[in-house]
Amino acid sequence: MPNRILKESICASDTIDGLSWFEEVLFYRLIVNCDDYGRYDGRPSIIKNRLFPLKENLTIKAVSAALDSLANAGLVTLYVFEGKPFLYLPTWNQHQSIRAKKSKYPDPDSCPQSSEIICKQMQADVTVIQSNSYSESNTKSESNSIDSTELPSASPVLTLQLNDGTEYGIVEQDIAEWQLAFPNVDVLQQLRAMKLWLKDNPKRRKTKTGIRRFVTNWLDREQNRGGMRQTQDYEPPKKSTAPPDATKRQRAPDYLPEWAD
Repeated sequence: MPNRILKESICASDTIDGLSWFEEVLFYRLIVNCDDYGRYDGRPSIIKNRLFPLKENLTIKAVSAALDSLANAGLVTLYVFEGKPFLYLPTWNQHQSIRAKKSKYPDPDSCPQSSEIICKQMQADVTVIQSNSYSESNTKSESNSIDSTELPSASPVLTLQLNDGTEYGIVEQDIAEWQLAFPNVDVLQQLRAMKLWLKDNPKRRKTKTGIRRFVTNWLDREQNRGGMRQTQDYEPPKKSTAPPDATKRQRAPDYLPEWAD
């Protein structure tokens, strides 16, 4: 892109002096970004990202308001072509040289709409965009912050005490998911055991973010120990009811186990 000319007379311009600092900076950055015919994309989001790529805190609303002020001051003309907003600097030919044979953007003379109407339309579009973004972000944050115990249709089956004294609710869906993940464990019975353990060990209670990890680790240990199969498959040896045979001589074993010493 060719270099642009800024004359020293701009420092004594009453029109420039009536702008805010940001509006003046926006005007200068438009000068160095417009094409060779003084035209540019009129969408506030594009202007924000291309003219202020390092200003992360700058909002689209602020850019739109500054464009409105520049249009009211006669420094920028806004127009729409085929439903898309564009802008041009009306005094461009007085200060800059045109070298390109063709502009990158449509001719504003083919769009007789006034700047005032376009400014209001652009501000309305920005308001709608920001409103939608706000509602979407709120919806996501609210959905992420809702705990299973806060859902009206999910009443807790039991609760586990946390380190701050509050109770964390365990709902039926939680138990069903854990039961699928640990099929050899009586999940509900283990949860009752956890509740008693947390009650007896107040210094080892968990946080709200760590309680579910505590539950899954507990259930995983039970699963590895065999869970319900351990108790179901085990049968104690049956004692013989036959009377001892007195004719047989009792022999001591060839060795004694260590625990018998």
